Amino acid sequence: MKFLQKSLPLLSRLTLIFTFLVILAGSVVRVTQSGMGCPDWPKCFGYYIPPTDPDQVNFHPNQAYTKGMMVIVNDTLWRAKQDFSSTAAFDRTSWEKYPKHDYADFIVYQTWVEYINRLLGALLGLFVLAVMVASLFYWKTDKLIPFYSFILLFLTGFQAWLGKLVVDGNLIPQSISIHMLAALLLLLFVQLLSHRLKPKLEAPSRTTSLAWIALGAVFLTVVQVLIGTQVREEIDVVAEQLGHQSRELWIGGLSSILTLHKAFSMVLVTINGILIYQLLQQKSAYRSKQAKVLGAFIATEIILGIVLNYFNIPQAGQSLHLLVSCLIFSVQFGIFISLRQKRGVISN
Repeated sequence: MKFLQKSLPLLSRLTLIFTFLVILAGSVVRVTQSGMGCPDWPKCFGYYIPPTDPDQVNFHPNQAYTKGMMVIVNDTLWRAKQDFSSTAAFDRTSWEKYPKHDYADFIVYQTWVEYINRLLGALLGLFVLAVMVASLFYWKTDKLIPFYSFILLFLTGFQAWLGKLVVDGNLIPQSISIHMLAALLLLLFVQLLSHRLKPKLEAPSRTTSLAWIALGAVFLTVVQVLIGTQVREEIDVVAEQLGHQSRELWIGGLSSILTLHKAFSMVLVTINGILIYQLLQQKSAYRSKQAKVLGAFIATEIILGIVLNYFNIPQAGQSLHLLVSCLIFSVQFGIFISLRQKRGVISN
């Protein structure tokens, strides 16, 4: 029992790492058009381990099928109604058209990209569940710790439920924005939990005015990320219209939302520049380290933005752009917490 209690700080750090991995994996799924790589949920073509060859989702005569297994026949996805052995010809009485959607393609790499994304999500869920169990041992000493853990568990379950809706609805509109907002909330509560568990003074000073600048930077970053998801949605539409070819034409097909995204980035650079400068003025090695880490991520994000804009939106650049924006959010919020923190406890 004490082992679980002592393991909570480590579990919270692992949860933070896996949250970033899930965000990155989700972005890779989107940019590789792998969102429907597994047309059902939680299985994949009716399998716990997805197919690795197109022949596995073709109909075969005289073969044993189990309930829920899927095949693609005449560009239609069919699901076995029960366990049976097929006859020489495809018999519809043993199958049903998949009722959730009419998507019926199988591309190996897309299936496995989506499957790996789901595996990472499942591992994150296990870590969050372990965090919830371990946090219960803190109930008598600090009720905020199990409270934060419960919120984490709720948000993780919400993300899984939303993932099911996205697949069942064949990539429902605005799903990126909802997913991202929930992911940012996950990052926020993981950090609240991690900092709550630190018993020692996190930083040499507690600066309220600077904390508000940090909080403003956090808020503006969330706004920018949500604007970015709208850009992402438009890119998907343009890419679909061009058959996911001619990437050099994608930027030109976007609306004024891209201009807003670029303009807002200048606001972010300004407020983060002020935050970094003020942190360096604190004459503290800890604050200086915070400023340098934030500055490095901001510089990286600017470079990635330039690459996306002038080099035809490379897939790797899209995923890294999102990941770094989440890292910036995490660093900003960590700075805010440490500026408002005294002996490991968020001040009121």
